[in-house]
Amino acid sequence: MNLFRRSLLHAAGWVLKGTDLTLSSPQGWHVTGTGQTWAKVQVGDMTQLQITTAWSAIRLIAETVGTLPLHLYRTTLKGRERAKDDDRYELVRSQPCDYMTAPEWKEAMVVSIATMGQAYNLVTKFESTGRILSIQPVVKSRVQPEVLRDGSLIYWLTDRHGKRVPYKRADIMPVRGFGGVGELEGYAPHRIHSNSMGLSVALEKYAAEFFGSGGQPLGVITTKADFGEQSREQIRAGFSRYLRSSREKGEHPVFDGETDYKPISTPNNESQFIEARKLQIAEIARIYRVPLHMLMEMDKASYSNTEQANKHFLDYTLLAYLNRIEAALDSCLLTALERRQGMYFEFDVNGLLRGDSTQRADYYQKLRVAGAITQNEIRTRENLPLIDDADDLHVPLNMAPSDLLRSHFDNPKGGS
Repeated sequence: MNLFRRSLLHAAGWVLKGTDLTLSSPQGWHVTGTGQTWAKVQVGDMTQLQITTAWSAIRLIAETVGTLPLHLYRTTLKGRERAKDDDRYELVRSQPCDYMTAPEWKEAMVVSIATMGQAYNLVTKFESTGRILSIQPVVKSRVQPEVLRDGSLIYWLTDRHGKRVPYKRADIMPVRGFGGVGELEGYAPHRIHSNSMGLSVALEKYAAEFFGSGGQPLGVITTKADFGEQSREQIRAGFSRYLRSSREKGEHPVFDGETDYKPISTPNNESQFIEARKLQIAEIARIYRVPLHMLMEMDKASYSNTEQANKHFLDYTLLAYLNRIEAALDSCLLTALERRQGMYFEFDVNGLLRGDSTQRADYYQKLRVAGAITQNEIRTRENLPLIDDADDLHVPLNMAPSDLLRSHFDNPKGGS
């Protein structure tokens, strides 16, 4: 049986990267398109990346998550501390696998979740000790979840040779995007919102064709001469060549006899073309829940400072991704005993909420006056070297515990 190479299938709209498919092994024969949309445009999983607004939204989310440090924490009697002595700490913080750094790995996961509603990561371990060696992302189309008759769940991974290999959940680390009840995978935006994305593509296609034709609308050639069908086709072809040649030479076209040309396309200002394109920017922003001003649409920007804008973006866009990834890491990379003992993964979002220098100074001063932070802790957050004798907590001299003040007022002279 001849093998159909991935490169040939990709051109036809099939996606199974790094895999050869045969007729006897049909896994991975997966059509990524959603069919014809109302705008008569085909929409597939790569379409959203070809729409500039969607590209900007997906890239913004993925690259922001990629820049956030990810740490493994351990709970102690004095609070929490980073588990730097654990091998998994360095994996998620620096390099989860041989060919990816941590920012690239986090970006890949978020792009998969944002575009296809699901992300998978193959977790490689030592069989004898269970120590994790690497965490590498897997293309979603290569993984197929299945619920067995006994209710257990396995994940079939199609390797590069077309062989299906079953994995347990902890070994494939699924990160599910937004989805419905009973769904093992999240919803893909291009499937749920194919018509909205199709309209964006149609608007861009119309603009490209309009300006590609020299900005000339379609029209009707009228004349009093009589001619047959063959002559009509010859006249239309010749007239199109004549108009194109006139535009290229920068010359005005001249018509023979009583021939007239009447445009029939609706002018762009009457069809509100610019307004429609702006509306599609807002539509795409709603799909990915990204503030409009972060997509370079500044007409309705209303944030007074960077910290406020970043907090809104963090609360209503990023937290959903961060919490899903953290929960997946906790459930798949940590044992039940380790979770009960207080180990967990968490993104550090302080850098995203730093604000400007004035805001940070005011924030540190209030913490310092309240006795909640030391000078060295402030210097650490500002990436400054530590200094001696700067690890004490200070409080104002005119403050005292409430119980001490009560006893003072009850016994103003110190008597019994």
